[in-house]
Amino acid sequence: MPINNWRLILETGDLKYLFKSKKGRVSNRCIEHWDTLQQEYLDEFGLDETYKQLLRFQNKLMQLNLDFVISRDRFLLNLIKMTEADIDNLKSNEEIKFYDMLDHVEKYKGFAIDPDKYSTKKWYYSLKNLSKNGEENKG
Repeated sequence: MPINNWRLILETGDLKYLFKSKKGRVSNRCIEHWDTLQQEYLDEFGLDETYKQLLRFQNKLMQLNLDFVISRDRFLLNLIKMTEADIDNLKSNEEIKFYDMLDHVEKYKGFAIDPDKYSTKKWYYSLKNLSKNGEENKG
């Protein structure tokens, strides 16, 4: 799957980007195919630490909200606001525009990349190698 289609699905949630033409009827089969693709991604690359932390914060927020509904302890509202701030902070730190990242990968690779033809797997390996090589150059 081209990285551009993958990106568009992640940004919009619209599975029509599974189709080469970016048009088509989204069926249960498409949903199953998307689930399979996401599982392949996780099997190949795993979850990054930022995303794991985001999931931990979201889980904590859910638990705090449940506790508040049950106990009506207003102190929990402070903890809820703090956790929401942590989530917002984490999200704002991680947002990197796709085309900014594309520019860095193109510089690293030394050639232009067509996002409609460059595979998702190649893209994420390029990012992984770019990150790894950046860490080696720091040390």
